[in-house]
Amino acid sequence: MSAWICLRDEALRSALISFAGFFLALWFARSRVVEKKSISKSYLRYFQDLFPFGMVLLGVYFVYIADMVGSVFMILAAFIYIVSYVAPSVDKYDSTHRATILSLGYTRQEYAIRYLFPKSKRIWFTATANFFISQWIILMWFDVLKNEGIQELNVLLLLSSVVLMAFGISISVLRNFKER
Repeated sequence: MSAWICLRDEALRSALISFAGFFLALWFARSRVVEKKSISKSYLRYFQDLFPFGMVLLGVYFVYIADMVGSVFMILAAFIYIVSYVAPSVDKYDSTHRATILSLGYTRQEYAIRYLFPKSKRIWFTATANFFISQWIILMWFDVLKNEGIQELNVLLLLSSVVLMAFGISISVLRNFKER
């Protein structure tokens, strides 16, 4: 397989997974703002920083064992990364401007479509692009290293993903403990 075909295939896989995570995160944000569902994001504060990248590595590990399971892990990683990246700015804008805009007679749906999401589209794009590029690089390097015949790669990938996820949770717990 040529390098260009490998680059294209991994870019396509990364794009599909990143956009699936993006749409899942967009649904989550819309449900919280428009429909005022009591979907809490408090549990996501423990899955920030290194955790999504550990999940990506775990997803890459599972992609080559069972493709569908690995893709689900990477979609969840994209969702967690994008929501944790976007939620603070969306919540800040929402808490500042929602009462004013809704008092002018707009519905929650109009408020979200006309004001909230257009004001945050740069942040949504940045989060999705960051995740896409990171995942694409990881998938490409894994293919290169796998083709070189490194036998210990699966064990190293699994170990590094678990370590990254553990450190990600530890850092988040320590940060949340410090803020209290």
